[in-house]
Amino acid sequence: MGMKKFYLFVFMFSGFIDLCNANAQSGKRYIITFIAEIPLMIESGIYSRELSAKESFITVSGRLRIALAPRGKMVQSDHLFQTGNPLKKERIAQIEYRYFINQSAVSKWQNLHYKDQERNAFPHSGLLIDTVLRIAEKLTIQFRFKTKTSIIQQHIFNRPQLMPIVGAYRCKQLYNSVDNHHTAKAVASGKDIIPGFNSLQTTSINVTPGKYPEFLINKRSLNKDSCIFYRVKNVKDRNHSDWILTGHLIALPQIKAGQQYQLDIKYAGADIHSSYHVIALPFWYQTSIAKSLILASSVTTLLGATYSLYQLRLRKERQKLKQALSQLKTVQSQLNPHFVFNALNSIEGLITNKENRKANEYLSSFADIMRATLKNSGHLLISLSQEIDILEKYIRIEQLRFEFQYNIIIDPALNLQAIEFPPMLLQPSVENAVKHGVAGMGNAGNIIIVIGRRGNSLEIDIQDNGKRFYPSDKQKSGYGILFTKERIAYLKKLYKKEKITYNLVHADSGTSVRFFFKNWLV
Repeated sequence: MGMKKFYLFVFMFSGFIDLCNANAQSGKRYIITFIAEIPLMIESGIYSRELSAKESFITVSGRLRIALAPRGKMVQSDHLFQTGNPLKKERIAQIEYRYFINQSAVSKWQNLHYKDQERNAFPHSGLLIDTVLRIAEKLTIQFRFKTKTSIIQQHIFNRPQLMPIVGAYRCKQLYNSVDNHHTAKAVASGKDIIPGFNSLQTTSINVTPGKYPEFLINKRSLNKDSCIFYRVKNVKDRNHSDWILTGHLIALPQIKAGQQYQLDIKYAGADIHSSYHVIALPFWYQTSIAKSLILASSVTTLLGATYSLYQLRLRKERQKLKQALSQLKTVQSQLNPHFVFNALNSIEGLITNKENRKANEYLSSFADIMRATLKNSGHLLISLSQEIDILEKYIRIEQLRFEFQYNIIIDPALNLQAIEFPPMLLQPSVENAVKHGVAGMGNAGNIIIVIGRRGNSLEIDIQDNGKRFYPSDKQKSGYGILFTKERIAYLKKLYKKEKITYNLVHADSGTSVRFFFKNWLV
């Protein structure tokens, strides 16, 4: 299957000799050797040929490169045409060329120089044109002697809107290996008529139940056998499958009876495709009458089974949600002792330093925070305004000990009373910013909390300018961070549509914590 390669020895005085060897590889660029007064190598996608007095070519793909053919070495191409004897090598310097796209001149007359190149890859002897043709564009290249005005050689390249066409099809039983072998051999040989195939005059095909279709694609004169891409999709699906490289015979054993499919085919390198509607007819038990009888005889059992399965699934979903909610409350309840422990350590530090007034203020504010957390302990969500109020009280009592600066910036477009938010979710990150960031910096320490809106999403950034110091790896991922990550993991199970992300970034200038609640806002 595939087109023969041509190897060409070009001799200075003896003309051109071509030798056939090897099959064409589908992934390689398509190259034509055209021998005339000016021998050329033409590289593009797939060609179909219309050789007339003007020697016109039709190309399916857009990329087009034209170079001088080499002399005195072996080169490889997919096709060889000879329409005249080439000029001697020393006369090439007397030739000039130009080219047009449609009627607009792209280049002026340019000198033609033969360049011997050691490498065997295209272009072999000097690139003349490297361009892209759009649909319906036409490129013309002309050659003449510098001392004359008459054109000695001209080539025209058209890029029409070409698509592969199914010429014939058949429906066959699955996996007849002998038949498959003979059919593939007949297609590769280029036969126009293959026994057993029916001519196709429409774009719709009905397939007998239990069989699958095979399609024969009409060949063009220079098409390689591996030049067709196809894709198939069930009409009920939204997305197409990937394009698959094939030859001029396409088989679809994957279709199922009672389904309808869309088959798209295109040439390699082309942007447009043709489509065919494949209707896989149903078996008798898939017809509407049979389905009605089966449905009528088993409706009670079916409804009962469906209801039982629905109840079982519902119970499982409720159990999963209940379990996730229970785990979330467990983690949330663990947060309170953690907060109390850290707060008592802070109070102990104030008392040890004999800062009794600050210790009393800390205790008073701490009691307010505890009342609020106990009040909200049974709630999965509270208003964002309540969360900010508790957070600000906590920051103020920490200021009694560490005397840092802070600022909370809130987008005025946000309705804090209407936005629901997990209680005490931000506090561990702020606590880390205080204890591991700005503690010991005094007034130079600064914490900035930015609460903003991005479309329907809520974004919260907690930034501090402290340089983190962790005595051990365990403290680097302390309980506060672990509790926060656990809570977010369980919140994701409960709120699957509203994705929640948590990102912690350390830098020399400080630390940034970002909470992002996708689709959280109405």
